[in-house]
Amino acid sequence: MDKGRIVAVYSMDLSAAFDLLRPKLMQTVMRKIGTSQHIRWLINDFLSNRSFYVDVNGTKSGPKPMEIGCVQGSILGPRLFTLYLGNLVNELDHSGVVTYADDSYVIIAGTCLEELKDRVNDLSKKHVAFLKSMGMVVNPEKTEVVVFGKTPIVAPFSIDGIMVNSGLQMKALGLTIQPNLKWNLHLENIKKRIQPKLSMLKKIRKNLDLSQFLKLATSQLFSQMYYASQVWMNETLGSEGWRKLRSMHYRILRAAVRDFKCEIPRKDLGKTCKRVPPEIWSAYSTSSLVIKIKRDGSPTYLHEVINETIYTTRRQPERAKFYDNSRGKVGKHRLGNRLAKMNDLPPWLEQPMTDDGLRVFLRKSLNFDME
Repeated sequence: MDKGRIVAVYSMDLSAAFDLLRPKLMQTVMRKIGTSQHIRWLINDFLSNRSFYVDVNGTKSGPKPMEIGCVQGSILGPRLFTLYLGNLVNELDHSGVVTYADDSYVIIAGTCLEELKDRVNDLSKKHVAFLKSMGMVVNPEKTEVVVFGKTPIVAPFSIDGIMVNSGLQMKALGLTIQPNLKWNLHLENIKKRIQPKLSMLKKIRKNLDLSQFLKLATSQLFSQMYYASQVWMNETLGSEGWRKLRSMHYRILRAAVRDFKCEIPRKDLGKTCKRVPPEIWSAYSTSSLVIKIKRDGSPTYLHEVINETIYTTRRQPERAKFYDNSRGKVGKHRLGNRLAKMNDLPPWLEQPMTDDGLRVFLRKSLNFDME
């Protein structure tokens, strides 16, 4: 764009991607990149000998073998899937490819719109052909295309023979990206996500001490507000964006100290709650990331990570953890789904609670573990 070219980005949508990973193809991929036989055996053991059953109104079928797919909610799964489709860049022979697990984004530049359409058409055909060869099911109808530039462009693009109109936003790994590289829509989406949760936390604020409230606010509100802050919390945010962000930040802190009449200065709020302003947090998180990239400059491969965390003795506290059991039961997105339960607070919820009492309440009423 700095060179005066127009840029299109498309993201390919896959159906039930993790459920369609082929263990045999996974072995072939790992053999090609030189993974040791021991690691290949370990991964194959993780992916194989699984079964499923169907439960209809309490009546269960017998177990059936599941010969394809990867465990949902696993820590290892996204790494494996990234490895599984890792040859996409070579197949497309195109450097502008960004992938993580089943999400892939192809960045294409052109001197004019017609050239851009031709390149998108050619690359998307190769893209779909590669995905199908790996056992994936592609949804071209759900594929997103955005043309970036100061002036929004809505035009038809051919994705594997299906016409898709370019849109005015793109969801990319939790971020809402606009063609003009502004962050208005992303801030609005953040506000929509955290406002219901903040309202719920305000209802139980009198039953919590400050540290308890801040724990919940950090895990449920600040974690979403500042997700991927290194990407979007910078000069491109604009003065109005910073104003909105500060407003959301201090609204949470006022709820924490129960300053609903806005009488306490923002500086004092930050000291009481031990929370820095958004600008300082942005500088800190970005600097930390830069230092980490500089320190860990060489790429780390999956088999190296696994080798470093495998132990021959049992009960090692730092052994590899391939599956996070908690994710199968609860997730932070579940809290929002249980807001209706907060309309009628339990009658016993009257006195300030201890940490143990709060855990019991959250687990019973919201299926949410404070830890």
